[in-house]
Amino acid sequence: MENLTDEVLVQKILRRDFYALEKLFQRYERSFYNLAYRYTGDHYAADDLASEIFLRIYRYLPSFKSNSGPFRNWAMKVGANCCLDWVKDIKILRYKDIRLTRTNEDGEEIELEIEDKKTNIEKDYEKKEMERRVEVEMLKLPEKYRLAIYFYFWEDLSYDQIAKLTDLPLNTVRTHIKRGKERLEKVLGEIV
Repeated sequence: MENLTDEVLVQKILRRDFYALEKLFQRYERSFYNLAYRYTGDHYAADDLASEIFLRIYRYLPSFKSNSGPFRNWAMKVGANCCLDWVKDIKILRYKDIRLTRTNEDGEEIELEIEDKKTNIEKDYEKKEMERRVEVEMLKLPEKYRLAIYFYFWEDLSYDQIAKLTDLPLNTVRTHIKRGKERLEKVLGEIV
């Protein structure tokens, strides 16, 4: 199953081969999570959104036509549309900051701190800070620039592929990437 193309796996999935479904989703798990994280800026929300992308792909898999292009392009388009829907929904429903608290003997609420034992803060600080700055600035970009930048840099797609995925003219995609890069370079300087 490892050497099968996405399109062959899709045909097996449509015949109810759930092992093929598992293999296909394993191939795209990281890509969908990364796409979702670029939109949410939050690991937990990105997990949820990536799951929603998988569900939507499975639901619409019968509508995939292999003669209209590679599965990857179709799947990334479904993922991008799912992220755009999330952005619309989140504008309506704002996330609230959730804090874990407990009450002590005096009746005072104390915020609980959860220690992450997997992370060595001193060792990873510089890298994490740089990633955080890029993520923060990416989230500030207009949606059209953010999507184009994500596909270009994180998914390593060509301008043509991005144009097909987003249903935008090629020159518009070039402009979105150029303007997105310029905005990032203006605030991040040498990091970009």
